[in-house]
Amino acid sequence: MTHFAVTKKNDGLEINMQASLALVDRAVDEVTVFCRDRGISRSLFAIVITMREGLTNAVRHGASLSPDSPVRFSIFLTDDTIHMEFEDKGPGFDWQTMIDTQAASDSEGGRGIEIMRKYCHNMAYSKRGCRLHLSIRISGEDLD
Repeated sequence: MTHFAVTKKNDGLEINMQASLALVDRAVDEVTVFCRDRGISRSLFAIVITMREGLTNAVRHGASLSPDSPVRFSIFLTDDTIHMEFEDKGPGFDWQTMIDTQAASDSEGGRGIEIMRKYCHNMAYSKRGCRLHLSIRISGEDLD
């Protein structure tokens, strides 16, 4: 049985799910509705692409695609900023080295951190690298 649970809050969502790339798409759908319900459209691409990269990393690398390994994602809106948090129960990784490393142009992977850094305004990993917090400032036109 697939585990996917959404807890809705006035200012955000929390999603608890098993490690599945198919469930990443389902989580993106939930967040897209959340953003559109709040009039967020111009910043939606940045939110979705960073969310997809963060969740894909948590599912693929942190949880090793194991359906028994939970992944938690939350998103909330404060004033003009979207905050997202990703968490897995994996062993962690050396994010200090990875954050300054650029993927080779012919590499099939390794661009997730670069993509997230391009679209977010703040990016902070936990010491072990199993939790990531991202912030994206919302365009003023989104919140009119």
